Amino acid sequence: METLDYILAWFVYLIAGLALSWLFWKFARQIFWLDLAYVMQGTVMALIFTPWYVMPDQSILAPAIIIFVLDVVTIETMAGIRSLVPMAMSVIFVNLFIVFGVAIYRFRKVRKLLSLKKTRRLRQNA
Repeated sequence: METLDYILAWFVYLIAGLALSWLFWKFARQIFWLDLAYVMQGTVMALIFTPWYVMPDQSILAPAIIIFVLDVVTIETMAGIRSLVPMAMSVIFVNLFIVFGVAIYRFRKVRKLLSLKKTRRLRQNA
């Protein structure tokens, strides 16, 4: 594959992946609890955008989900495992990042609300 074709293919894939992610977000935020929608969106984006090597001895990258499907279909079921490892790692990392981010946001929000209640009580008592 020529360099320009390779770059063009990745560009088209990234645009399509962003469009799919946007559509999924529109769907997920209306149907699910917002924090669950964040986790689901992170999982979808990690699955779509995780790259991996096409062949173990080459430096050409492709989406890991496509490599998994093609390895399972063309080689054997066990050959797909080599691309599942980076996908699983990216899903775990993204979900941990989202869970910690949501927890920090919730903690700050509760702390701010408690601070507001305390200042209102102090104003009422004064």
